Parts: sequence; C-alpha cells; structure tokens
Amino acid sequence: MPEVNALNKALFLATVLLVLLAALPSARAQSADDGMREQFEAVINGLNNNTFREFHDAIDDDELMGRIFGAYVLDGEAKQSFAANFRASIEGIFTGSMPRARSQAEAGGEIIGKIISFEAQDGQARAIVRYAASGYRYSYHSYDLALGSGGRLRIIDWFDYYQSGWFSEVAGNELVKAMPGQATVRSILEMSNPSDGQLFQVGELLKAVRDQNPRRYFQIHDGLEEALQREPYVVVLNFQYCRILGDPARLGAAVAALVDTFPGEALHSLSLGEYYVSRRLFEQAIVEYDRFEGALGFKDGVSESFKATSAMAVGDFERAQEFALSATQVEPDLELSWWTLLRARTAAQNYAGATEALTQLEDRFGHLLIPQKLRRDRFLKILISQQEYKDWRASRDQE
Repeated sequence: MPEVNALNKALFLATVLLVLLAALPSARAQSADDGMREQFEAVINGLNNNTFREFHDAIDDDELMGRIFGAYVLDGEAKQSFAANFRASIEGIFTGSMPRARSQAEAGGEIIGKIISFEAQDGQARAIVRYAASGYRYSYHSYDLALGSGGRLRIIDWFDYYQSGWFSEVAGNELVKAMPGQATVRSILEMSNPSDGQLFQVGELLKAVRDQNPRRYFQIHDGLEEALQREPYVVVLNFQYCRILGDPARLGAAVAALVDTFPGEALHSLSLGEYYVSRRLFEQAIVEYDRFEGALGFKDGVSESFKATSAMAVGDFERAQEFALSATQVEPDLELSWWTLLRARTAAQNYAGATEALTQLEDRFGHLLIPQKLRRDRFLKILISQQEYKDWRASRDQE
C-alpha cells in the first residue's frame, strides 16, 4: 500500500506540473499583452502632456517610412527632404490632421486622447484612440501595434478616421502635393493612360492646394473634364480642401460627389456625420454615425450621444432617449453621455428619469445642479418647476 500511495502522489504531482507548464505560455502572452497596453498608455499620456517623445520612440521608423514611400510614386527629392526631417514631418502632419477650429473660441485649446479600445494577441495589437478638442470636435485613430525586440512597443501605422486613410497614405498625399510630377500624378489616378494634358491639369490642381491658393484651385477644378472630376483621388481631395475652406455651397457639392463615388461606405462616415449635423440633416447624420460605429466594431459614447442629439432635433424623443441611454451604458465615465441623457429625458418630459442623470453628473463629475445653474440653460431650466426635480434637490440637500 505505501508503494501505491507513493505512485499516486507522483502521478498527482506530474499532472499538476503539466498543468502549470501548459499555463505558462498563456500567462506569458497575457503579461506581454498587458505590457503593450501599459506602454501604449504612456505614449498617449505623453501626447496629452504635449510631448511627442514617447510617440516618436515607439514608432517603427523604417516600417512607417517604407509605407509612406510605397503609397505612391514619389519624387526623389521630396522623399529625401521628408526622410531628413522625419520626426518634425510626422508631428506636423499628425497635428494638422485633427479637426480644425471653427471659431476663435475653439482655437488654441488642448486635444486630449483617450484609449477606448485595446485588443492584443500574440504580440500584435489594435488600439483605438479618440481625440477630443473643444467645441465637440473629435478624431479617431486605430493604431496597428507590434511587440518588438526586448519587449518594446512598436507603432507600425494608424488609420485616421477623420482623414479617411492610413497615416502613411495621408503623409504620402502631402509628398504628392509637394512635388506633383507626371509620374507621381499618374500613380494617384485610376484611369488608364491619362494624357499629358490631364496629368498637367491634376498636377496644377495639387500645386494650388499646396500653395493655399483657393482661387487658382477652383479655376482649375471647375475646368476639369468630368472624367477627372470623378477620379476618386480628386473627389476626396476636393472634399477635404472644401472642408478646410468652409464655403457651404462648395462643400455641399463636394459631399454630393463623395457620396456618389463611395456609396454606403464607412470610410468617410465620421466626416459625413459631422457635416450632416452642421447642415441640420439629422437623419443622414444618424445613418453615418451608425456606419462609423460599424467600422469601429463597437458602440462609442460620443457617437451615441451625437445620434441622440440628432434624434432630439427631429423630435424623435423616444429614439433620443435610447441613444443617450446607450451612451451612458457603453461609456459611463464619459460626461457627455450623461448630459445628453439629461437633455433627452428632459425634452421627452421624463423628469423622473432626468433626475438619474442629474445624480450621476453630481456624483461622478462634481457638478452642483442647483436651480441657479439650470436657469442659465434654456433647455434645462424647465426642470426647476417640476416636482420630480424639487423632490430630488431636497433629498440631495439633506444628504
């Protein structure tokens, strides 16, 4: 019997050892994934503190530069100049890609990034960062990450949803505009065998954007034959330039061409949602924010809040409350979500529900929503006279 007990004990210990050995790779992988997230958080915190040091240190310079130079046929001198000023160029293009201020009040404020998704597996990761600026301006980047030698995080490239392209493509476009020779222009067009005249016209169009000469740009653009105006590269270029200039008529025509060229695609949905809200085309805005969330792969508190606001604007208060409640569920730590829910429920005369949002705004975000404050808001001041608010305020004041 002692021999049997010893054998059973040995078998038990061997089994435990095998289980532990099998778990080691998974534990190591999880540790590596957690390490990637920690390193990426440090990168974003650095950007939020107005330094690109951690960002530059994480970028795989050779890989990213190879992607930029491989996007199009680029002029050798332009490539050489870009490579010589690589870090400064990256910073300039990165900051320039953010949504522009629409007023003096919005200009000069901070842009704060927040990681809203991080998925890692086997040394690869996809991280989505939402950048927020004053005036409810948002941009989203989806970062392609890898674990390099020594366990260091490497940024390979990132997709910029506001600019509707990979950063390598956005940077490549800047080099295209810098030196738009015939070979370069030919590489951006989809038409087969463009003539020298067509190449010259598009090259001049690109120079006008580079030189910030709107009069020259529209003189050339309006004179292009239809085949060139419908070229996907020209359509996107025209939309982005008109968005910068802000002329309503020009931008409206550019949006129509964009939608016609890329029907139902999510590629430009973030920009189109922003445009439709500005033009008070709220049903179209909801459609585009739905498409954008589909591209992200999950619901986003800001997008759900914008959908709620759009639904309120067309008087669909039930749907507005659904969107706003969804915003608080997917991002309970997003203050915008709770303000949106408060406004949606107030507009729907759901005053008891509104007090739930009031509680969250006070408890989570430190607001004191007394009558004197609500009175300053033309949408919320109606709460002051409601019995539900009075009872809620009285109970809060007694705490």
